[in-house]
Amino acid sequence: MSEASRHDDVLRDAADAVRPEDEASIVERTEQRLRDFTPRKSTWFLLHNLGTLLRMLRDRSFHMEWSSRAMILGALVYFLLPSDLVPDLLPLVGLADDTMVVGIVIKRLAHEIERYRAGMLS
Repeated sequence: MSEASRHDDVLRDAADAVRPEDEASIVERTEQRLRDFTPRKSTWFLLHNLGTLLRMLRDRSFHMEWSSRAMILGALVYFLLPSDLVPDLLPLVGLADDTMVVGIVIKRLAHEIERYRAGMLS
């Protein structure tokens, strides 16, 4: 099984396990972790994309289907787990798998992200 396939499976499992009532807690915990995070050049992609996904979730004027919201929340749960496929205790390498999972979500929800950005400009 390829690395991308494993990450895809983990993301799918996390998204399937998330419930609508979990959303506020997941968003709050993610925002707290990001406040405690020391940004580095190598983590810019991850932090930028997490910020976009969080804004989409927080913006109640932007409608997304539950499946899209669940996918984002699944990625956030993965980001919050200290012992995911590659433990976050390993500097930079530990965040590489988080970056991959968030990248999968960004790719899958590209149309939603573009729709969100277009709505912000109008």
